[in-house]
Amino acid sequence: MFLNRGDRLAIVDFEDRKINYTELVNNVKYFSENVIPAEKEDFGLILMENRPEWIYTYFALWDRKAIPIALDSTSSSKEILYVLGDSDPKFIICSNESEKNVREAVSMYEKGEITVINVDNHPIDENKLEVIRNSNFELENPEGDSIATMLYTSGTTGSPKGVMLTFNNLSSELEGLEKKDLLEPTDQILALLPFHHVLPLTATVLIILQHQASMVFVKKIASKEILEALDKNNVTALVGVPRVFKLFYDGIKQQIDSKFITRTIYKLMTKVKSFKIRRKVFAKVHEKFGGKLTFIVSGGAKLDPEIGEFYETLGIYVQEGYGLTETSPVIAVNTKKDRRIGTVGKKLDNIEAKIVDEELWVRGPIVMKGYYNKPEKTAEVITEDGWFKTGDLASIDEEGYVTIRGRRSSMIVLSNGKNIDPEKLENKVIEKSKKLIKELGVFGHNDKLVAIIVPDLLECRKQGITNIKAYVKNIVEDYNLTVHNYEKILDYKLYEEELPKTRVGKVRRFMLPELYLKTNVKKKQVEEPDDEVYRMLKDYIKKLKGIEAQPEENLELEIGMDSLDIVEFFAYVENSFGIHLDEEKFSEISNLKALSEYINEKATKIESGEVDWKKIIEAAPPVEEKNRWATRVLRPLLDLIIKVYFRLKRVNRDKLSDKPQQIFVANHQSFIDPLVLGSLLPAGILYNTIFLAIDWYFKKGLMKLLVSHGNVVLIDINKNIKKSVEEIAANVKAGKNVLIFPEGARTKDGKVAEFKKVFAIIAKELNVDVQCLGIKGAFEAYSRYMKFPKPKKIEVAVLEKFKPEGTYDEIVEKARNIIKDYVEGK
Repeated sequence: MFLNRGDRLAIVDFEDRKINYTELVNNVKYFSENVIPAEKEDFGLILMENRPEWIYTYFALWDRKAIPIALDSTSSSKEILYVLGDSDPKFIICSNESEKNVREAVSMYEKGEITVINVDNHPIDENKLEVIRNSNFELENPEGDSIATMLYTSGTTGSPKGVMLTFNNLSSELEGLEKKDLLEPTDQILALLPFHHVLPLTATVLIILQHQASMVFVKKIASKEILEALDKNNVTALVGVPRVFKLFYDGIKQQIDSKFITRTIYKLMTKVKSFKIRRKVFAKVHEKFGGKLTFIVSGGAKLDPEIGEFYETLGIYVQEGYGLTETSPVIAVNTKKDRRIGTVGKKLDNIEAKIVDEELWVRGPIVMKGYYNKPEKTAEVITEDGWFKTGDLASIDEEGYVTIRGRRSSMIVLSNGKNIDPEKLENKVIEKSKKLIKELGVFGHNDKLVAIIVPDLLECRKQGITNIKAYVKNIVEDYNLTVHNYEKILDYKLYEEELPKTRVGKVRRFMLPELYLKTNVKKKQVEEPDDEVYRMLKDYIKKLKGIEAQPEENLELEIGMDSLDIVEFFAYVENSFGIHLDEEKFSEISNLKALSEYINEKATKIESGEVDWKKIIEAAPPVEEKNRWATRVLRPLLDLIIKVYFRLKRVNRDKLSDKPQQIFVANHQSFIDPLVLGSLLPAGILYNTIFLAIDWYFKKGLMKLLVSHGNVVLIDINKNIKKSVEEIAANVKAGKNVLIFPEGARTKDGKVAEFKKVFAIIAKELNVDVQCLGIKGAFEAYSRYMKFPKPKKIEVAVLEKFKPEGTYDEIVEKARNIIKDYVEGK
């Protein structure tokens, strides 16, 4: 018998009702006799959220000698249909939450009749339950090598496969865990993870009920609901995946880091070995967790060692484990007595493990019977002598601790033979992003690393960041400067939706390339507003970007509006509707539907008003003259270094003149380009020339000094773009030359990228000549991918000067062609 009667607490349901083991057994028998019409060896598909009825159904199927198939309650009708076609179940047990998708799937199923049972339509009849209470019975359970359950793999690499686990598999797993002393009968676990997944099925349902410990149900996996459940009950353990534990880590660690005293105490506690002392010091944290939480069990994905160390510092044991659906699931686990953060612990005592070509293989009674209806797939992973190939790259140290490096199928193999673990790279980028990137997926494409990046729009808003594309670009560039060439992310696409994942949070990596290649991600259809403001905005965006924007497409991320586009758009909104729109407000309503609703509410007029750059530039307030002594002091030394180290060759320098006033434009190859151009310009011209620079490079040290006392004007690409344009114009009106890199960023490949038109607008409206300058060799000497400059030869040249005649776009095209012909040798 698996389930036994008793007065011990078994379950606390959503309404805080307490169900003991005798009541649990009776309820299971009730479901077996009154709800589940199963015959021996029938497949019964369980498709409902975590709730007591899930447990009643599972064990009722066992009692009727049927086989439960557990499936994600949030599965789409298409996903359900796949499982129906693969397993041909006789019936589906669902709930109100899942019934709609279940019935859609059944309506498309053509192989036979399937009975749908909604447990919400079958409340327990007290009279029938009373009969069961007064009867003498024992619940049946599977035996030996009979199939006890079937679970479908998460589908991270392709179509899910039905994993057949026998009763021997499950009982051997529980026996192996029991020898690890993971659990005491007095323990209480919060049921966080969905039971269709093998980790909670084994480590929350089966092991708890076999040991007559207890579990508490929680409606939502959200911090508020979890903390409430912890406060009301006596929860001693949480079994979850890393993202659950990161949820609390982020909040608590932020509070600790916010004060010097708490930071100091935390650092001190990392040196203290006594968990008793740690718990006393962090008593307030433990109060939030209900005061009884002793340990956490993490599985399903790798736990960040920093998070593991954090919980241990608080005085909470971290028992990270590892396994797969095919191994019932736990292969190895850390325990209170034997644990090492960063590893998944030691293997179970009743199995064998070895490393073959860096891959972990295991053998023993926990290994599945096979994949249902897929003998060829089974043969691919289980050898003739019973070894199961986990597909995970791993190592086992002398003491037996297992370390998992990553999935072999997820590893990216480049043509140079390098094996890249994408998760390792993803974690590095996210760490550098300071929470601005929510997630990203790295994969190989055309023998280079590319990524799909999901910015955290809410966090960007909190930090006052509106030019998200530019910030993400800077994050990726910073990351590339700190890694080997073969680890650099050479291209990426921004994505507004969450990456495709399994229910327990694993990225479905096989879907990333398709997502990357899609130029237009299919979004839910939204009805377009039928009003004049919406039509005017849509027409303007189409004219500006050549794209027909959809109602809820993010204008920056999905339509690709850059900083100057946004300035023009704000001017258009002000001229047409009498509303002053700023970057902060735009970040909150950055799609056409939201914008049109806001404008309809606030507009003082509705008339088409084109952007008048001449008016904006003429209205630019004068700039205050600064003492720019830093340029004069530093120039001789920097000039000497540039000339000697890079063997700088200056071409056509004699063509430069200090009159008339001019706007210098140059290609951007390297971080040292301003120094190279500073060496090209004669002293008289240099001291009268303002260099434009992005603000984030000039926050501290020497760079900050150059801004305060040098010939540098900062562009805040996050806010006040219009103000930056006005400041440039004001300097030109004050008689200064301006030097601009129209590409806006350093080249990725040494070639000349597209030019932005700020320089053309100012040149035309103020009738200032455009002087083109060209740089060669700086990319090879110190590209964005290098940590240190190389002593490569650099050439800088004075090219053609021309009058700003024609349209803005024509001026831009002419300047770019002049520079491109020189740089690329055409």
